[in-house]
Parts: sequence; C-alpha cells; structure tokens
Amino acid sequence: MQIHRLRQLLSAGRVLGPAPGAAAGAAAAAGWSRQVRAVVERLARVAPSTAEASPDGPPEESDGFVRERLRFGSPAPGGFRAALLAPAGGGPLPAVLVLGGRNARLEQLTGAEPPDHPDRDVAAHLARAGFLTLALDHGIDGGLDAGLLAGRDEGTVLAHAFALRGHSLLGALLGDALAALDWLRGHPRAAAGRTGLFGHSLGAAVALHTALLVPEPLPVCAAAHLGSYPALFARLLTGFEGAALPGVLEYADLPELYGALAPAPLQLQYGLRDPYLDPADAREAAAAVRRAYAGAGAAGRLEVLELDLGHGTDRDRAAAFFSRALAGPAGASRAPAVPAQRVRFTADERRTVTDRVDAALASGVLAQGPEAARFEALARTWTGGREAVAVSSGSAALEIALRILDVAGRTVLTPVNTFFATAAAAVRAGARVRFVDAELDGLGMDPGALRRVLDGERDVAAVVPVHIGGIVSPALEGVLEECRERGVPVLEDAAHAFGSTLDGRAAGAFGRFGAFSFFPTKAATSGEGGLLTGARAGDLAAARRWRDHGRSAADPGRHDVPGGNWRMGELPAALGTVDLERFGAALAARRAAAARYDELLAGMGGLRPFPVPKASGSNFYKYLACLDDGVDRAALKARLRERHGVALAGEVYDTLLCEQPCFRGAGESAAAFPRARWFAGRHVALPLYPSLTEAEQFRVAAALRSELS
Repeated sequence: MQIHRLRQLLSAGRVLGPAPGAAAGAAAAAGWSRQVRAVVERLARVAPSTAEASPDGPPEESDGFVRERLRFGSPAPGGFRAALLAPAGGGPLPAVLVLGGRNARLEQLTGAEPPDHPDRDVAAHLARAGFLTLALDHGIDGGLDAGLLAGRDEGTVLAHAFALRGHSLLGALLGDALAALDWLRGHPRAAAGRTGLFGHSLGAAVALHTALLVPEPLPVCAAAHLGSYPALFARLLTGFEGAALPGVLEYADLPELYGALAPAPLQLQYGLRDPYLDPADAREAAAAVRRAYAGAGAAGRLEVLELDLGHGTDRDRAAAFFSRALAGPAGASRAPAVPAQRVRFTADERRTVTDRVDAALASGVLAQGPEAARFEALARTWTGGREAVAVSSGSAALEIALRILDVAGRTVLTPVNTFFATAAAAVRAGARVRFVDAELDGLGMDPGALRRVLDGERDVAAVVPVHIGGIVSPALEGVLEECRERGVPVLEDAAHAFGSTLDGRAAGAFGRFGAFSFFPTKAATSGEGGLLTGARAGDLAAARRWRDHGRSAADPGRHDVPGGNWRMGELPAALGTVDLERFGAALAARRAAAARYDELLAGMGGLRPFPVPKASGSNFYKYLACLDDGVDRAALKARLRERHGVALAGEVYDTLLCEQPCFRGAGESAAAFPRARWFAGRHVALPLYPSLTEAEQFRVAAALRSELS
C-alpha cells in the first residue's frame, strides 16, 4: 500500500529544521526566517506583476461605507474579481486585504448578500470597524465545464493541472493576492505603512504565504488554518491541495511557516469544534509557533486564540487585533534596512541555476565543461568581442597574465589606490611593485605621475591601471601612450568594470590583457570566478595552460609551465551564465539608479556626487560621492546605520597600498600620493544594486540630508 510510503515521507526530517530557540539569538532566528522565505518564493514560482483594477459596476453605498466591485486584469495573474469597502469619510485609513475560505463568495464576504454563516462577512465587519478592506474572489469555481468535472472538485482538478508545469494552485492565488496587495497599498485612502492581511481557511494559507513573500513585516490574522501538514493531509484527510506548496514539507511544516513571519504581529484563531482540524494537533502547532516567535524576540506580537467555535472566525477579535497592530501613523513596524549590497536572484533564475547544476552533476563534468564555455561566450558581449578565458577568480586572472608577461625579478607598476589583490598578484608572480598616484577626473592612474616613475625605473615588466568604481577614465589614453612609447605591456585590472566603456569601447579591450572579477559584490557574479581577455591568440592559449596546471594542449600528460589550479568549475559557471543572461537589464537598472541619485543629491550640502566623465560609460559598480571638509566619514556612516537603517557600501579604497603592512617596506608613504590620499579620505559609496528601489533611494537621500544639514 502506498499509504505506508506516504507516511514515511511525511514523517521524515526536514532540511531547515525547527526555528532557533531564544538562546540562539534574534540574528539566528532572522537567518532561519530568510531561508524559509526563500524556499517559499522558490516553490511558489510567482511571476512578479502588477494588476490594474477597473470598475465592475457602479459603486453602492450602504451601512456607512461605499462598496466598489472591481475586476483586476493583467497578463501575468489573468483576471480576478474583488470588492473594495471604503468607510464614509475622507481621511487615510488602515487597510486589510481579506482572503476568504474555499467556499466563500465575494458577495457574502462584503455583505452584499446575506452570509451562509454568521461570521462570513468579514470584509464588511472590518469596514464597519473603520478599516479600508479589499476582498478577493479566488476564482476557483465556475471556470471548468461542470459536465466534464462529473462531480469532481474543481480546485483539485486545477491543482493537478498546474502541477503539470511544476506550478501550484496556491502559487496562482498568491499572484492574485500580491497584485491586489500592491494595489491596495497604493490606494489614496490607504494609510502608508498600515496594511494587514486577513485569511480564513484556504484564505489563511494565502495570507500566510503572501506575507512570507513581501519584504516588510505585515500583520496577519489567520483563522481556521492551524496544525501540521502530516495530520491535515494524511491522518485527517482534510487538507486541500490549493492550501500548500508542493515540496514544502521537505523544508518546513505549517507551524514553521507561521513562525517565519516573526517579528510581524500575528493572530492565530482555531475552533475546538472545527471538523477540519484536530485540537491537539493545533495546540502542538501553536506551541511551535510560540517557540519561533520567542526565538525571534517577538513573543509579545503573537496571539493564539483557542475558541469555542467550528470552522469559522471571531470577527470582533480579528478587528481588535488589526486595531492594535495597525495603530499609529508610523505603521506596525519600522521600514526594513537599506543594505550596502543585495544580491538577488528571482525564483525562476534560481531554478535555472539549479537545472544547470543538476545537468552538470548528471554529466559528471564538474570543471571546464559546457557551462564554463557558455560563460566565456556570453562574456564576449561585454568585452568588446575579445575572446575570454574563465578562471577561478579575478586575482587568478591577474596572476596568470603577469606570469605570461614573465614579470619575475622585474618591476610592475600599479595605482596606489586599488585593492590589495592588484599588487599581491604581481608579488606572487615574483615581481617588485611600485605605486603610482591617481588623477581625480576619472580616478585612473595619473599619466604624468606614471611618466615620472617610468623615467626612474629601468626594468618595468608591466603597468596595471585599474578602473576604480566602474569608471574607465579618459586618462587611460595617456597611460597607454606612455607605455607604447617604452614598449611596456598594459594589463587592465577591470575587476570593477565589467560592462563599462570609454568612448564606446569596452573595458578590458585597451591593453594586452584585461582581468575581471565575478565576486558576489561585483556588477556581475558567478559567486567566485574571474575572466581574462587578451589581444593575442597566443596569450589566450597560454592562459588556458596556466589555469590548468600548465598542461600541454597537445599532450595533457605534459606540463609546459608551472601553472596552478585556476580553473572555473561548472557550478559557479552555471550561476555566472544566468547572471550574464540578465546582465543587460541589471546594467540598465544600475545606470537608472545612478541617474536618480544624481537628481536626489543635487544641491545637497556636505556632499558632492563624483562626476563621471562624459566619455566614460560607467557600470556604476559604485556610486561615489565626496564629503566636504570637516565631515567625519566614520561618524556619518554610524549615524546613517543606527538612526536610519542605511548602510553605505565599502570605499574604493580608504587605505592606500603603501599603508598596507605587507607593502610598507617599499619605502613610499602616503605623502608621496597627494591626490590618491585625498580621495581615499573623503569619498563614500552609496548603496547601489539592480534591486534597489526608488523608495529606498529616497530614504538614503533623506537620511543623508538629515545628517549633513
């Protein structure tokens, strides 16, 4: 009997495990919550969308509020019906998205028709209590031919049909709810930051998962949906396919999903006479939710109500909960922090990465296989058509190029204002390093300073200009000219500059070599990885030998050069290919965000955005600004973080290479590099990444204005 296998599956351990206890601390609880939310996002497979609402008949006024029938429609969620109840009056109100049960009719939820159960008209009850409510019709019944259904449940048939493409009915309902929630929060009468979610039965499942998919904590009241999935789906047989995500129990049970809402206010209602629930199972689930909330330091924000009722809702208690949770002009919780960096892959993108990793694992080819080759091919779009060699890191790309140039025992010149890896690669390749001052128009290597160093050095093996912050400085032309006159090869450290240009020419396409990094914080990422481009075919062939222990192309058993293990594996390459496929959109988003900062910061005292030269097409790896004299950078960063929840990104760079302990023996002090020293001490980098929202940028600008005024 398959029931034995089912019971074994349902009782197996879960990947994430229970929520951390109070002793683990709030940080551990927050990390666990993020993992649960990521699983829900991946399994739900909700396509991001917006939905426009149009009237579905004239407004009706009764019982002290106006009822508007609406029809939402957009290509992603399709169409669904809803009804808005707006209490009389003109001021902004706290708002609640109302999600009824499996058999709830929209007209009954909103009081337009007498309810079949006394507590069914939740939306109308909340409206009478002073809330702006938007109630949804799940759209499960009436879409399929009744004759063909032959008595079968339409929701069950729909759930099975969605599963054919790896989607779920709950995911479809979530798409509707998220679109409606976004619309409701933008309504003129909805008070900013004061929106909650109510759900009963199936609607409670939709409300729960909707709250898990939005970034800010929203108050949730969930009625008649509490217990464990094994009890609901295998013992009681009361579970509905549309109320759970396929595969979710491998990671989290229903109580863990509720627990992941912490620290958002949460009210759970269940009836002791509910035929769909087992009171003992519900109590055990409630205890697990309490432990999760206690671990998150939010025990006071959880209410569990064991009530003497059936499969219903205590409307008065729900209204009282929202009155408390949505009280005050500031809303239920502080706005989430604006992080210095945010790497975000959508659920579909993560699925694509997973599919490619699975293909690599199935093939058994885990290094230098088809994904690495695809990564190299995709990169050529952004390297000016230059062929590229994928390697394990940007540092590996630098070192391979320097070894091909045979710099051992000779001098390599780098900017004094760059990351440690630029000079360290030269040292590992056996070279001496000397530093060159910066120019402040494009933050590149200063051609005049380079000329003076070249005049004093007899044996320079290579010059390594760096494109700081994603800016390819027009001064690069002067650097190239100085090196051409002396026959010195140029290696561009373009770790910051993938996708950047100068006069339309791609970064990495100016020197003999170009080296790129794909570390997680970079404009494009493969997790860990690098790329080396070259102007000469022979150099690229050599690079492929160096990255693979110096193996001969003709005979893998022979090693022509003392290469290293600098290969790119198939797993990071799989991640990298997905990121490169979306890089055009990401680059456009970065540039749009930078232009918005330009507008927001114009005329602000205490700070001046760094002006990118017109000829430079920056990828805005960093959005740089320089502080006025007298502004304490460390104190400013601390105040922004503590008072406003805004974290600035890392500088580029605050410590010159000549001040790093391992390079102090070079005999050069910061005083020898006045321009680089000035920039290192005065600049800041604002948060900038493709997922940065306009609202977050407004918040950053407001925080800066508040602290610098």
